[in-house]
Amino acid sequence: MIRDQEDFQRAVERRRKKRMAKIDALSPELRSLVHEYGYHIVNQFMMNGVTSPRLIRHLVEIVLDEFSPTRGSFSVQGIRTVHADAKSSEAAE
Repeated sequence: MIRDQEDFQRAVERRRKKRMAKIDALSPELRSLVHEYGYHIVNQFMMNGVTSPRLIRHLVEIVLDEFSPTRGSFSVQGIRTVHADAKSSEAAE
């Protein structure tokens, strides 16, 4: 148990160094993905057997495009904005 602020800061620093060492050990392509999407996202893919940077990027982008309304996806799910194509298809009906 952490008894004081000094112990807490030492524990935080120890964890930070351990995490940075793990990131530094990754390939440049995986480090780029960590920078773009975050360590936890990339790490979860790697823990589940997906280690190809190209495949990780592809899967993350599919999810972001599907569920993020600001990424310009034309999916039915996750969209809160009206697209010009949607208006013209409604007018045709």
